[in-house]
Amino acid sequence: MTLQNDIVQALIERLQDENHMVRSASVRALGRSGDPAVTPVLLAALRDKGGLVYDFALNTLGDMNDPAALPTLHAMLSDTDGDIRRAAATLLGKQKAADAVPSLIGLLNDEVLAVGHAAAEALGDIGDPSAVPALVEVLASPHTDWAMCINAAQAVGKLGDAQAAPTLINIFRRRWDVVPGMNTTPPVRKHVMEALVRLGNGAVPALLAALEDADVKVRHGAVETLGHLAGAS
Repeated sequence: MTLQNDIVQALIERLQDENHMVRSASVRALGRSGDPAVTPVLLAALRDKGGLVYDFALNTLGDMNDPAALPTLHAMLSDTDGDIRRAAATLLGKQKAADAVPSLIGLLNDEVLAVGHAAAEALGDIGDPSAVPALVEVLASPHTDWAMCINAAQAVGKLGDAQAAPTLINIFRRRWDVVPGMNTTPPVRKHVMEALVRLGNGAVPALLAALEDADVKVRHGAVETLGHLAGAS
């Protein structure tokens, strides 16, 4: 056994340490080792609820982007633990796993909101245009929460499909309550405008039509977005 193997083995053993700070540091150290053999160990660490272990494991696995993790990540999408489903969605998005798109679409309405948010972000990262109708449906729902609106808007912006433009514009009609603890309204409008700008010229016809809308919020949003598009062009 080499010195490198000795170090990795010692770090793996520290994942059982009673102190979550030691376990968190061990996760990060294992990621720095560059040893692909640690991938299964880090995937298992996602189930550790102590301190920042989960977050460090998620970030470390995202940095590693090990293709060997894909079969496990696909299986994790149907795990009973919402945190595991969220992690799997995030990591599959980072690996641009196109074969995960149908499963990720199914998670957009997950009972755990954070899972749906991660699924929307992953669909945008993967870049498969087949996800656009499902994302548009989420954006069109009056029951979609503000964070999901932001993630879905960002996703359709990345996908660049102009069919999403009318639905994005319609979001300008909505009013958002102040978020407790933030003392401000969520920045949904900003992200919708950014998504429309990313759609480029394909969004222009819908934006021009919105200039005649009866709702001042829609007209205002259309003017601002067109201004950004004019500047970009």
